[in-house]
Amino acid sequence: MPHTLPKINTLNMKRILLTLTFLLICQAYSTILAQTKTAHVNTQLLLDTLPSRKKTLLEIQELTKRGETELLELDKQLQKSYNDYMSKKETQSAQLNQFDESKLQKLQQDLQKREGELNTIIQKMNYSLNDQSYKLVQKAVKTVADKKGFQYVLDIASAVYSGGMDITNDALAELLRLDAEATKQ
Repeated sequence: MPHTLPKINTLNMKRILLTLTFLLICQAYSTILAQTKTAHVNTQLLLDTLPSRKKTLLEIQELTKRGETELLELDKQLQKSYNDYMSKKETQSAQLNQFDESKLQKLQQDLQKREGELNTIIQKMNYSLNDQSYKLVQKAVKTVADKKGFQYVLDIASAVYSGGMDITNDALAELLRLDAEATKQ
């Protein structure tokens, strides 16, 4: 009696091919992940520890405080001039009232202009600080990642899961070195 192969229906064949394809894709994905090294870092901790950033933040706070004091003084001047005008308005001529009103308008404009100037200065300082700080952090993280052979470094705050190596301490040491070097220049 000749030996015959069992019949394989097309539905079973499709299931087998689908299963093999799925396993092959899983294996390829696993191989790719095994070759990609990832790490994570706490960027906020690095920024908060940066000495030059702390110093500049204190300067921004001082400038803000001085600006507020200056604006309060200008506002006091405006209020005093307004009160003086209101007390004299009924007893002086229309020409003098017009002169005083134009003086009040100029004081109001000067106050608004100075407030805008101070806000612009503070915004520029904040932008410059953030730009310099982030560039320094990126450089430190890149240096550590290159030394340790990582292709990707994720910020801990944006990672859903952080199972890779934490390079925050290594990046912090490099960041402090870079910051000290930049401060000397």
